[in-house]
Amino acid sequence: MLETNTKMAKHLPHPSRRPLPVLPDELISEILLRVPVRSLVQFRCVCKSWNSQFSNPQFAKDHLRTSTTTTTTHPNQRLVSSIIGDPKIISFSVQSLFQNPSTPARARRFRMSDKYHILGSCNGLLCLCDIHQRCIRLWNPSIRFRSQRFPTGVTLDAGITHHGFGYDHVSDTYKLLVAVEDLHEKVTKVYTFGENSWRVIPNFPCRPTRWLGKFVSGTLNWIAKGGASDDQWVILNFDLGSETYGEVLLPKGGDSDKICNPVLNVLRGCLCVCFYDSKEARWVVWLMTEYGVQHSWTKLVMIPHFIQDPWIEFQHSMFRWYHSLEPLDISENGVVILKTNFSKVVIYNSNDGRLDYPRITGERGLHDLHSYHESLVSLPC
Repeated sequence: MLETNTKMAKHLPHPSRRPLPVLPDELISEILLRVPVRSLVQFRCVCKSWNSQFSNPQFAKDHLRTSTTTTTTHPNQRLVSSIIGDPKIISFSVQSLFQNPSTPARARRFRMSDKYHILGSCNGLLCLCDIHQRCIRLWNPSIRFRSQRFPTGVTLDAGITHHGFGYDHVSDTYKLLVAVEDLHEKVTKVYTFGENSWRVIPNFPCRPTRWLGKFVSGTLNWIAKGGASDDQWVILNFDLGSETYGEVLLPKGGDSDKICNPVLNVLRGCLCVCFYDSKEARWVVWLMTEYGVQHSWTKLVMIPHFIQDPWIEFQHSMFRWYHSLEPLDISENGVVILKTNFSKVVIYNSNDGRLDYPRITGERGLHDLHSYHESLVSLPC
């Protein structure tokens, strides 16, 4: 018996020579869809097929969709800002702020050829504008993609009153809306990347209180005064697919007597609004769980009114009327990252009321702080 087993063993391959198990291509793709963008960029050199797969627009869309459905962690979420007086843009990880709020956040620095303003972000793409050279371009800092320059169609003597950048899923294109005003007229135009065309949007109401429109569910959104009495706070929206505009009411009907300094943003893929509630005597963050549905507004977190910008010494209680808080992100356990005046960052823990003011490398020059999701998205050259 021993002799028989010995003979059989001679015909078996040596353990070190046995072929490695091969995973099906479909399973490998499913695994790669869950890998962070930074790792995928490094994996490009593994083989030609992976490099080709990561450059496939459909894989980029699938990876973005998979990564944005992750609610427990924030590995792909970053904050980005241009630097005052310097052709430089920096970004830093949201996850690091949640995990180590007392540790200075390490920022990535990108030296730009020109001084750009960030007009918005969508699907990992940042829309940059060079006012002096009157051009715009798209940039994905995660994969170092930069589009060609496109003319803005805005003259130097005209000012941009509000703008917004987003994705039109109907035409599978990215669009930029800008409203410009000079001494003669107000004009709202939409630029479609890929088509390289500007179109005028007639009679667009120029009433937003803030420049930047927030993109969610195929629409751009601004806070504005409107409603039946023209004295309510409303959300002015612009549908990028149909290129039409409308209004959505804020919680509590947009009562201006109770809502002070409302600010819009996007949390968990939904539109949110943060304002000082004079009745509650504190800041409140509401989430619209179903876009455009008034009764879907859900109170997410309440924040004491005494949060002040640490760079401002004036602490009189009336200062809260002129202050603003913008929620940038929120964790599953109720920790909120907020932007105050002058793009300062505050972290508020709603469980114990703790406040942290994280230090960020180069933060003294932050100009326009934006949130973006790392992705593999680019545009055809």
